[in-house]
Order: sequence, then C-alpha cells, then structure tokens
Amino acid sequence: MNHHPSQSRALAIAVYLGCACLLLAQIAFNFVDIDIWHQMALIRSSVAAGHLITDDPFAYVSTVHPMINHEWGAGLVAYFLSKWMGGAGLLLLKFGAAFGALFLAMRLAEQRGATPEVLGFLVPPMIILLGLGFLPAVRAHVYSFFFIACLLWVLEYDSQGKHGQFWWWLAIFPLWVNLHAGFVVGMAFVFLYCVEQAIHRRPFRHAAWALCGMGAEVLINPYGVHYFPYLARTLTMARPHIPEWGPVSTLGWGMVFWLAVAAAVFLYTLMRSQPSKTSGVLLIAVSGVEAILHRKMLPIFAITWLCYVPGYFQKTAAGQWLERFARRRTWFLLLVWTVTVAVCLTAATRERFWRVEVPQVPGDASYPVGAVEYLAAQKFHGNVMTPFRTGAYVSWKLYPAVKVSVDSRYDVAYPITWVERMFRFYEGDEGWQQTLNAYPIDLVLVPVTARVRPLIRGLGWNPVYVDAQFELYARSGVELPSVDRRPESFSGTYP
Repeated sequence: MNHHPSQSRALAIAVYLGCACLLLAQIAFNFVDIDIWHQMALIRSSVAAGHLITDDPFAYVSTVHPMINHEWGAGLVAYFLSKWMGGAGLLLLKFGAAFGALFLAMRLAEQRGATPEVLGFLVPPMIILLGLGFLPAVRAHVYSFFFIACLLWVLEYDSQGKHGQFWWWLAIFPLWVNLHAGFVVGMAFVFLYCVEQAIHRRPFRHAAWALCGMGAEVLINPYGVHYFPYLARTLTMARPHIPEWGPVSTLGWGMVFWLAVAAAVFLYTLMRSQPSKTSGVLLIAVSGVEAILHRKMLPIFAITWLCYVPGYFQKTAAGQWLERFARRRTWFLLLVWTVTVAVCLTAATRERFWRVEVPQVPGDASYPVGAVEYLAAQKFHGNVMTPFRTGAYVSWKLYPAVKVSVDSRYDVAYPITWVERMFRFYEGDEGWQQTLNAYPIDLVLVPVTARVRPLIRGLGWNPVYVDAQFELYARSGVELPSVDRRPESFSGTYP
C-alpha cells in the first residue's frame, strides 16, 4: 500500500500533538511546590538588603553560615516573573520546560532515524516517567530536565563531527549552574560521552576540554569557592525523609512496570545493534540505574531514553514491522490520536490546567492556609514551630512577624541534626520534649495526623486554632482567641 507524503505529515503532527496532550493531562494539576516559597523569600529579602543574603533571617534557631542556595537563580526567576505575571508566570516556566524537553527529545530521536510512526508507539509510555518531574508548579529541577535535552543535542552534533557546538554550550552552562545543582548530571553526561568516544576510538579530547571548562564555570556563582564544599555535602548526604530520593519501588509497581518495559526495549535494541556504532549506551544505563535508586531521576532517564532508543529500535526487525503496521493503518492511527487529543484536553480542562493551586487538602500536611490566615488576622508576632513541609509557606506569608523552626531547605540552611530532631519531634519519638524546650517558642503548628499531637496536649499547651488538617498550640502566657474552623475548606493564593 502506498503511503502518501501528506498522510505521513498529518500523522507526524498528530503524534507530536497527541504526545504533548498526554503530557499536559498528566501534569495539569498545578499545585505550587513547597520549595518555591523559600526560594522567593530569599530573593525578596535579598532585594531589601541590596545583596544576596548568606545569613538566614527566617528561622529562630541556629542556622548554617554561609547559607548557600543552589536554587537561588530559580528563586530570582520565579520571584520577578510572579510579580510581573502572577501564577501565569509559573505556568509559563512549567509548561515551557515540560513541552520543550519533550519536543527536543522527540526531534533528536527523529534526527537519529526514528520515524513518527514508531515514535507514536514508544513515546507515550515514557511520558508516564517524564511527567513525574513536572507535577508541581514549578520546581527548580525542571531547568535541569530541559538543559539535559539541550546537552544531548550538543553531544549528537559533536558525534557527527560538528565539534564547535561545545562553544555555545559553554556560553549557556553558567545559567544552569545558578538555577539548579542538577548541572552536575550534565557534567557526568559529558564525562560518560568522553569515555564512550574513547572506547569507540573516536575523537574526545575536545569534549574533555569542554568538561574542564564546565568545571571552571562552576565558579561563576555568587558564592565563589564556598560553593564547592556545599556542593560536596549536598551531593553525598542522605535524605531519608525526602520521598523523591527513595527507590522507584516507592511509587508502586505500576511505575516499576513501565521502567521495566523501557529497560527491556533498550536491551532488545542493544542486542540487535552493532556495538561499534551504538552511542548513548552509557548515558542510558547510568541514568537508568540512578532512576531505580532515586525516583527523582526518572525524568532524566526518560529524556535520555527518548533521545537514543527509538532510533536504534527503528532499525530492528520489530521496529521495521511496527513502521509497516502503522503505514498500513494511517487513517486509523490518525483517528486514535485525534481521540487521544480530545480526551487528554478534556481531562486537563477538568483539572483547570490554567490555574495555580495552593491547596489545603486532607492527608497533605503542606499548606496550613487556614492557620496562616488566622495568624495574619491576629497580627501575631513570635516564633512558630513548624513541620518540615510547611515552614517555607509560613515564612513567605508571615515574615518578618513570624519566624519558624525549620522549612524544606534540607541542605541549605539547617544543620542536619536539627532537621532530624524536628522530624522526631512530630513523630513523638524519644526526646521530643527537649526539642520543644530547646528554643523560645510561642506557638506549635501541628498536623492533626502527627503523633506528637496528643502528647503536647498533656503539657499545658492550649489549642488556639483548629481546622480539619492543622492545629495551633500556644504556650502559657500567649493570649490568642480560640477559633474552630473544622467545617471549613481552604485554598491559598499565589504568590
């Protein structure tokens, strides 16, 4: 059966549009990430001070000095874009990075020989893995995902003998350095590329020099040489309380299944390829292992897989059969993708993908919207003990009147021993009372699910505020009116 060029173009457009809509449907609920509040609070205080501050002003406890925030650039972008555009600025960053990374990966797959017909079968499962990195609005690591896709284009052009591509890469790399510490993944990718080129006896010294240049450019940051010991500490520290640093199995067996499918397809293409002509294997393998160990790395694996595997799969017997199958059923596939677009747009619309949400919902101890409204209405000034996930939001809304005990700057502002003590406190573990008495505290913000809740009631702390998710307890001598808002629901505002 002849395959008319116009049909091929129509199917290619349908595949790209359908994959974009699949991704949109997956990431349509735009809840604000908890980290963006402390990133913007840093910039707001720095603007007031006239320089980037390195002493923490938000906590009433002892903090790290100098305070080095590898996401300060992301905070700068979010702060000024939010002042200019409000929540729409966040959505511009989120969807721009998400669709940009997907488009670059698919186009590179085509550049490497994959046809839209085959991409239509291989891309959708990987969108499940890729979308995990773009669920909140907006996390600093979305910049890393986008830059990884850009870097893979640079490596592809370089492998074709166009070695000058590294010059423009070195021109933009300092941006990545100041947006997110994920730039170390980019350096690791260039190193692995050099190793792979050396194994295949291809030129690599210019890439090694580019890697040295990237290392030198890490110094282009506002913290200077102090950034290096911080970077070493943050890259090697354990994060047992951060779920996204756990293994992929913590996401459930469904996600493990899709990762296993991706691994199986990769191994199949590897066995059917000529080893001397296969590039990107080390990048896929290493990012895959990291994705198994740390689910946060799943989007990086997905982008890398999408860039390399479809082109190799295209050349296999299975890939050729799949292409012939698709070409014989072009009109049917066009119908399938049209329905997919309609269904995904409907699902995304139901989630109101154009809105930014600050939700206080049952089972999620991230946003004490009602408690913050209560403290603002009372014009409260003092120290509030907060859980790890809530502190940044409280600081953004109530600083300088309120100082907190901890926030989600795990490796930036607080000694790890103190962060661990705060987790043990809310679990009601041994020593929780000593943590409560370690600093002068006026109020304790307690999620209703926290194990410390019944314990603190027995110490004479008075509940002054209650809703369905949070309670505020005041020490003796703090005079605040008692408010019960358990029947109410809350939704915060951004910014």
